[in-house]
Amino acid sequence: MSWNQAFFCSFWPLVGPAVTTYLTGTGREVSSLLRLLRLRPGACILDVPCGFGRHSVELARRGFRVTGVDISPELLAQARRAAAAKGVAVEFCRSDMRRLAYRQRFDAVLNLFTSFGYFGDDGDLRVLRRFRRALRPGGRLLLHLVNRDWLLRNFQPRHRARMGEYLVAQKRTFDFETSVLIAEWTARRGRRVWQTTSHLRLYSCHELVRMLKQVRFSGVKFFGDLRGGPLSFDSRWLVLLARR
Repeated sequence: MSWNQAFFCSFWPLVGPAVTTYLTGTGREVSSLLRLLRLRPGACILDVPCGFGRHSVELARRGFRVTGVDISPELLAQARRAAAAKGVAVEFCRSDMRRLAYRQRFDAVLNLFTSFGYFGDDGDLRVLRRFRRALRPGGRLLLHLVNRDWLLRNFQPRHRARMGEYLVAQKRTFDFETSVLIAEWTARRGRRVWQTTSHLRLYSCHELVRMLKQVRFSGVKFFGDLRGGPLSFDSRWLVLLARR
């Protein structure tokens, strides 16, 4: 089992909801990304990876036709329960991002919350090709990632925070040769402890622009947040928008 399968099938289903609630506001994020995408009512959206469904469910609640894809059956089970609790219909499917089978089906593909950089440079290019193939002509891809330049300027080798019922700690190292962030995670709840490691390739803006053009996306734009603000060294996020 690869690190990402182990991480997202075992560790993240436990602590992910607490971490993302601590860091983000789903409704605000969805409102912002919809303004960037300018989608018509009822548009067809692919959310990949969808995790436990926080964006998929909110988009469906607003009247969009949503498909959520993830590799983790545990996260998909949480997503289905979230959709049922909100009374919305979302098509949830299990798949590896590198093996998406969709062709010209979606008006938008969303890759959110730093969910890109898992498979090495060649594997990540394959993911972008699959994203493009899934889009209808004129459809748009939105990538929402941590800004590599911001992270390195504000690098913390250790981080610890109370997130809901979990005390979550990270020990981080950065490989400058490969631009990979390695994080050793520990989560504690009472006397129980969970540990795992993640490896994330961090791309700079110019690398991602080049990769998107390489797989024949056009009209590539980049921003410093989902509201469409300018990118700077102080921008925590990097958002890229590209058209098929």
